[in-house]
Amino acid sequence: MSNMKRWLRAQGISYSSIAAAMDQTKSSICQKVNLKAQWQKTDFLYLHDHYGLSADFVLDLIPYDCNEKAEGRPEKMSLV
Repeated sequence: MSNMKRWLRAQGISYSSIAAAMDQTKSSICQKVNLKAQWQKTDFLYLHDHYGLSADFVLDLIPYDCNEKAEGRPEKMSLV
């Protein structure tokens, strides 16, 4: 399971809600989270700016457990 998939589940964030916030389709996010499509530079910037996630984490270049800062981050972006 990808880091992003585990992180989204741990944060209680659905593909639909993050897709809407990132102005993308649910299908696009699903493919990226499941490593079937590539993340784009704008995706990395958004995820870093809103959640503190590094590109290395998003790309699974570091283990999930190494992302304690983002994983333990209590605040969530409002997706309304």
